Amino acid sequence: MKLLALAATLLLSAPAPALAQTVPAKPKVYRPFTYETPCALEAGIQTYFDTCKVVETREDGGALRTRNIFSNKFGLTIKSWFDKEKGFMTWDSHNKFAYKWQYKVSGVNDQGAWSMVMPGFLLQNVSWD
Repeated sequence: MKLLALAATLLLSAPAPALAQTVPAKPKVYRPFTYETPCALEAGIQTYFDTCKVVETREDGGALRTRNIFSNKFGLTIKSWFDKEKGFMTWDSHNKFAYKWQYKVSGVNDQGAWSMVMPGFLLQNVSWD
């Protein structure tokens, strides 16, 4: 009887078996790369220039993940990202909706190439990838 009581005491006082704990996956962190480059707004036959701030994030392999462009002079924000289903998408603070937009070469001068990053807005020396 003492042996049975001792066995019961040991069983009841023993720590519960450890359950496998699931560790939530760490969210992937993309470090932003920030630079400034000339930009231009086309309005009819006039072209207005500014220096825009560009913030990009890239995948581990180097492919462009997001690109945000800011112009204080024009009060404009352009956000671009790659969507697996829709392709390269753009949102801008003028139109206020997301749309598909492929960058277009819009001229080259001695300072570099200009790309149209949204209708009527050019950015100098940006990569297309």
